[in-house]
Amino acid sequence: MARFENKKMKRFFDPLTGADTYEMERGSVEYDLSGLRFLHTGVDTIRQLYNCTLKSEVLQQIASHYDTKTTDVIEIAGIEWKLSSSGKKSGYQYILKNLDIGMVVLLKSFYKEADQQGPHMKIEVTPQLIDELGLEQLTNRLREIGRTFGDTLEASGMAVHLCVDMKGLVLPEDFESMLATRSKRNLKVNAISNAHFEVAEASFVYGRGQTYLFGNSSSLQMCLYNKSEEAVKSDKLDFCESQWRATPSLDDPFTPEYKDGRDGGEVDTVHRLEFRVHHSVLKEFENGNYNRSAKYNEKGEMIEPGKLICIREPRDLKPHLQALWDYCLNNFRLHHSSTYIHPIWQKLMEDVSWFNVHPTFIYARDQKKSAGVAGRRNVAMWLGNHLRLAARKGFTTKHVVQHLLSSGLESDLADYFGLLYYGHSSELFLCLTDFVDKRLRDHRLNGVAA
Repeated sequence: MARFENKKMKRFFDPLTGADTYEMERGSVEYDLSGLRFLHTGVDTIRQLYNCTLKSEVLQQIASHYDTKTTDVIEIAGIEWKLSSSGKKSGYQYILKNLDIGMVVLLKSFYKEADQQGPHMKIEVTPQLIDELGLEQLTNRLREIGRTFGDTLEASGMAVHLCVDMKGLVLPEDFESMLATRSKRNLKVNAISNAHFEVAEASFVYGRGQTYLFGNSSSLQMCLYNKSEEAVKSDKLDFCESQWRATPSLDDPFTPEYKDGRDGGEVDTVHRLEFRVHHSVLKEFENGNYNRSAKYNEKGEMIEPGKLICIREPRDLKPHLQALWDYCLNNFRLHHSSTYIHPIWQKLMEDVSWFNVHPTFIYARDQKKSAGVAGRRNVAMWLGNHLRLAARKGFTTKHVVQHLLSSGLESDLADYFGLLYYGHSSELFLCLTDFVDKRLRDHRLNGVAA
């Protein structure tokens, strides 16, 4: 595979006319992107995670209401919710949906008792609510809803989708092969249109290049698709067009850049580039970053990476959006050749701005592994043997996790997973539960448990 560099082409841009051309060193014009216009930049989706203890009266009301099955609508704290049960794969027992207020609440972890502090709540927010409230007010609204279901509420992380909508996008024919990405693609299947996938990482092309999907849903994903068609199918065209019409035309600032066909002309086709950032990725950014302007505390002592970064709620996102966007563009990078970045990606890097924020943070992901290699090796061997035996015995994830946490080796486990173990923090429980669940499943599927 060719080794890609990150060289940009020479750009000639006229802000008055929108003329935008790119050429390489030899001076010949390679690309004309004058017709590529950005219509909307924003946060499309937020999934907020909370640790809490569930209110017994609310949980009892939900359980009683669900068991009677007289109706699937329940009223809690003056708000009506459509109630349903959730599969164990989601990790939550109940789903409460009210898209009128723009929220879906996943409640009651399968792996923790309701009266114990744990990961009992995830709240998914619609794009409409994010657009209406903004990140600051949305944080307050999420806390307000969260407190109706639980006590001792603690924001433990979130997942976020960043998107840019554009018109006039024409992808090169070799788009997929020239996209430099870490996603593994070992097998090609033509049942969809094109698909390359491995167990955990995948690359899909749906319907004649209408949708491209690269990456791992449990880490970082890139999706590029026809938003005009998707908005019609999901019945969100009015909302999307209201966002697109907010961008003024270069020719006339009093008319929108987006043409919706109301004047009898042709309707613009809009594509969306979307990066889906899992909460574990944001956690790794927390672990691996520090403020360049504050490396030392007031005593002159070096501040460890992760001490000054916190991205747990929507309001925490704002100073980091630009850097997250740049990181995603670099993680999935479109090239013209092994030397030059493709001008489409260059334009995305240079023209897309998030709140005009230019932070002084050094951004790197880190799982906070300890320097004690020998100690971690012993823990790894112990865990591996323990989980193989547990799989053969048919033990559940909950049983194994409780046994490991009662072994007296909590601090060693925390060190192995790169966590700061203190007080009643639930990070170790969450990390260990996810790890054990995956390993037990792998052992069963690989026949180790037979």
